[in-house]
Amino acid sequence: LGTMRTGPDLANTGVRLRDKQWHYKHLYNPQITTPGSTMPPFAFLFQKRPILDGKSSVDAIQIEGAYAPPAGYEIVPTPQAIALVEYLLSLKMNYPLPEAPVE
Repeated sequence: LGTMRTGPDLANTGVRLRDKQWHYKHLYNPQITTPGSTMPPFAFLFQKRPILDGKSSVDAIQIEGAYAPPAGYEIVPTPQAIALVEYLLSLKMNYPLPEAPVE
Protein backbone atom coordinates (compact mmCIF):
# COMPACT_ATOMS: atom_id res chain seq x y z
CA LEU A 1 0.00 0.00 0.00
CA GLY A 2 1.30 3.41 -0.94
CA THR A 3 4.02 2.20 -3.30
CA MET A 4 2.05 1.63 -6.50
CA ARG A 5 0.50 4.33 -8.62
CA THR A 6 -2.84 3.11 -9.96
CA GLY A 7 -3.92 6.11 -12.00
CA PRO A 8 -2.85 9.43 -13.49
CA ASP A 9 -2.21 12.55 -11.46
CA LEU A 10 -5.33 14.66 -11.92
CA ALA A 11 -3.95 17.77 -10.21
CA ASN A 12 -3.48 19.60 -13.52
CA THR A 13 -5.85 17.78 -15.85
CA GLY A 14 -7.66 21.08 -16.51
CA VAL A 15 -4.46 22.39 -18.07
CA ARG A 16 -3.50 19.25 -20.00
CA LEU A 17 -6.92 18.10 -21.24
CA ARG A 18 -9.30 21.00 -21.84
CA ASP A 19 -11.71 19.30 -24.24
CA LYS A 20 -15.06 18.48 -22.58
CA GLN A 21 -15.93 15.97 -25.31
CA TRP A 22 -12.72 14.05 -24.54
CA HIS A 23 -13.63 13.82 -20.85
CA TYR A 24 -17.21 12.76 -21.62
CA LYS A 25 -16.01 10.03 -24.00
CA HIS A 26 -13.38 8.89 -21.50
CA LEU A 27 -15.91 8.65 -18.69
CA TYR A 28 -18.51 6.92 -20.87
CA ASN A 29 -15.99 4.31 -22.04
CA PRO A 30 -12.23 4.84 -21.57
CA GLN A 31 -11.49 2.51 -24.49
CA ILE A 32 -12.75 5.22 -26.87
CA THR A 33 -9.95 7.64 -25.97
CA THR A 34 -7.34 5.33 -24.47
CA PRO A 35 -7.34 1.83 -25.95
CA GLY A 36 -6.11 -0.69 -23.40
CA SER A 37 -7.07 1.48 -20.43
CA THR A 38 -7.84 -0.40 -17.22
CA MET A 39 -10.21 2.33 -16.03
CA PRO A 40 -13.77 1.05 -15.73
CA PRO A 41 -16.49 2.77 -17.79
CA PHE A 42 -18.84 5.15 -16.01
CA ALA A 43 -21.71 4.73 -18.47
CA PHE A 44 -24.20 5.13 -15.61
CA LEU A 45 -23.38 8.86 -15.75
CA PHE A 46 -24.97 9.06 -19.20
CA GLN A 47 -28.37 8.51 -20.77
CA LYS A 48 -29.08 6.77 -24.06
CA ARG A 49 -31.98 8.72 -25.54
CA PRO A 50 -33.85 8.56 -28.82
CA ILE A 51 -33.10 11.44 -31.19
CA LEU A 52 -36.31 13.42 -31.54
CA ASP A 53 -37.34 15.17 -34.77
CA GLY A 54 -34.01 14.24 -36.35
CA LYS A 55 -32.12 16.77 -34.19
CA SER A 56 -29.43 15.65 -31.79
CA SER A 57 -29.16 17.35 -28.42
CA VAL A 58 -26.47 20.01 -28.21
CA ASP A 59 -25.19 18.13 -25.14
CA ALA A 60 -24.88 14.75 -26.89
CA ILE A 61 -21.37 13.31 -27.02
CA GLN A 62 -20.02 12.49 -30.45
CA ILE A 63 -19.13 8.80 -30.54
CA GLU A 64 -18.29 6.95 -33.73
CA GLY A 65 -17.37 3.39 -34.54
CA ALA A 66 -17.85 0.36 -32.33
CA TYR A 67 -18.88 2.38 -29.26
CA ALA A 68 -21.49 4.53 -31.03
CA PRO A 69 -25.11 4.20 -29.91
CA PRO A 70 -27.59 2.45 -32.22
CA ALA A 71 -29.00 4.48 -35.10
CA GLY A 72 -31.61 6.94 -33.91
CA TYR A 73 -30.13 7.22 -30.41
CA GLU A 74 -27.68 9.55 -28.73
CA ILE A 75 -25.62 9.52 -25.54
CA VAL A 76 -26.21 12.53 -23.29
CA PRO A 77 -24.36 13.31 -20.04
CA THR A 78 -26.42 13.50 -16.86
CA PRO A 79 -26.07 16.52 -14.54
CA GLN A 80 -23.65 14.41 -12.46
CA ALA A 81 -21.40 13.80 -15.50
CA ILE A 82 -21.48 17.49 -16.38
CA ALA A 83 -20.52 18.43 -12.82
CA LEU A 84 -17.71 15.86 -12.76
CA VAL A 85 -16.23 17.13 -16.04
CA GLU A 86 -16.48 20.74 -14.84
CA TYR A 87 -14.62 19.69 -11.68
CA LEU A 88 -11.91 17.90 -13.68
CA LEU A 89 -11.49 20.97 -15.89
CA SER A 90 -11.11 23.16 -12.79
CA LEU A 91 -8.04 21.21 -11.63
CA LYS A 92 -5.24 23.50 -12.79
CA MET A 93 -2.26 22.97 -10.55
CA ASN A 94 0.17 24.72 -12.87
CA TYR A 95 2.04 26.74 -10.29
CA PRO A 96 4.80 25.74 -7.87
CA LEU A 97 4.09 25.13 -4.21
CA PRO A 98 6.61 26.27 -1.59
CA GLU A 99 6.75 22.77 -0.11
CA ALA A 100 7.07 21.06 -3.51
CA PRO A 101 8.74 23.35 -6.06
CA VAL A 102 8.45 22.51 -9.74
CA GLU A 103 11.90 22.18 -11.26
